[in-house]
Amino acid sequence: LPDRKVITGEKLNETEIKTTYGADNLIRQYFDVSGDRFFSGMVEYAVILKEKDNGKDTKLVVGYNGLSNEEVSSYRFVFGRPLLATPFVTNINTINDAIVNDVNAGLVKFTEESTGDWRSKLYQNVNSAYTNVFFNFAEKWNINGGIRVESSLREIKYRQTGDAFDANYRKLKKDKIDFLPALNVKYTLNEKSNIRFASSKTITRPTSIEILPVNFVNPDGTVEIGNPKIVNSDNVNFDLKYEMFPNSNQLFVVGLFGKQIKNPIERIFIPTASSGGQIITYANSKSALLFGIELEVLLPLNNISAALNNFSWGFNTSIMKTDVEVDLVKNPLENGKKRALQGASDWLINSDLKYDFKFNEDMKNTISLVYGVSGERIYAVGTAGIDHIYEKPFQKLDFVWSSKFSKNMEVKFAVDNILNPSFKRELGSESKQTITETDLTVREYKRGTGFSLGVNYTF
Repeated sequence: LPDRKVITGEKLNETEIKTTYGADNLIRQYFDVSGDRFFSGMVEYAVILKEKDNGKDTKLVVGYNGLSNEEVSSYRFVFGRPLLATPFVTNINTINDAIVNDVNAGLVKFTEESTGDWRSKLYQNVNSAYTNVFFNFAEKWNINGGIRVESSLREIKYRQTGDAFDANYRKLKKDKIDFLPALNVKYTLNEKSNIRFASSKTITRPTSIEILPVNFVNPDGTVEIGNPKIVNSDNVNFDLKYEMFPNSNQLFVVGLFGKQIKNPIERIFIPTASSGGQIITYANSKSALLFGIELEVLLPLNNISAALNNFSWGFNTSIMKTDVEVDLVKNPLENGKKRALQGASDWLINSDLKYDFKFNEDMKNTISLVYGVSGERIYAVGTAGIDHIYEKPFQKLDFVWSSKFSKNMEVKFAVDNILNPSFKRELGSESKQTITETDLTVREYKRGTGFSLGVNYTF
């Protein structure tokens, strides 16, 4: 990650800042995760058990796939230490010049203050065997069922804060065998409609940042640390859909979905003596249940008016309910036994408006306006009597122009986040501890509008 320099202070006005050197101020962090040892591979064999004229053969597939990877993370903290910690006022936009002058004058120096946990290692190995059977019978039934058997190994070598630099690594090793069945069924009601049912068992592995026990300082001064004791989540999923295709460019889908999660991985924040009193980490809850309904529509707009002949409108939405059961023995700092799932919104809406046209037979163009918004969701789970941090709804509007110049060349121009609204995280109002602040905003900023141009050439 790019080297990160952090200095904080009190903003006096639009141009001046009052700050001081020392303590957790004026820090430079170097952080690197090396993942250059990675291997993956697969082999698969398919045999047709019953051949059909319509191409919907009954066949059996068996296979193997696996992966192996090793990541090494390392960091350094370099702190600015003053000769005399005296507050000073300087211009925000020229603060670097002020720091350089003070260094040259001997008023501040830099020292290495990394701790023994500066380096950690992660090794993962997964070997999987699977088999699927595809059945097609009675012209209306398509069934795909199978099972995947997965053997996984995860080993973390790390030191804790306070360990000596030359101390032996602590080792945390987890082995597991998972049996993951899956079933997909499609029943054709008629030429223009289907019913689909899907059910499966899957697993969710934590990402590197969620399990590596390394302090990572964000640009806003917040700190994240992974939890090496996290285990994989086990998920049981189901999905039931009704699909209707009035014609080739129309779609209507309504569905029910649900998921039962054992050991869901969630972002939480916990009290600490540094980092402004809070640090972000990750933990497993006991279980989570989520279920909901979804709707998807794709319509050409020429039915409304001939002037809209080349326009189409797409829309999808979901309404969802989540319920998490907390294990207060493993997570004693949590505020209660029940709450919503971290990172999940009760509702979301996505929509797009497309316009297709041609400059000539070869130059096909598509212009799209894409809109999305989701409901309030928990960004980080609250602990020790402090309410959750919520991520407020964020409306996003994008513009995309895709033009196919020839059979081989395509150009895409995009404008991302046109509306550029404020992105906001806010502490909830139900803290059991006394909060003296009247404004519960934890973080608020604008992401900005982005422009991109891409050229794709296919040989």
